[in-house]
Amino acid sequence: MLMLHEILGTDKPIFKEKQAEHFFYEELLALNEKPSQYKITGYVEVRKNKQLFFKEVYS
Repeated sequence: MLMLHEILGTDKPIFKEKQAEHFFYEELLALNEKPSQYKITGYVEVRKNKQLFFKEVYS
């Protein structure tokens, strides 16, 4: 997971929730897909221990 300062300045959108057409890196691996064949299309907000983090989503 990434912190806010790690994604500042990106042109990728930030989503509140993962969309149906999005995959997390771990999901692609579980589906035996090659992440290199997908593009990072944005980031999803994830709250952990009252801190805000971001996970990359692929499509």
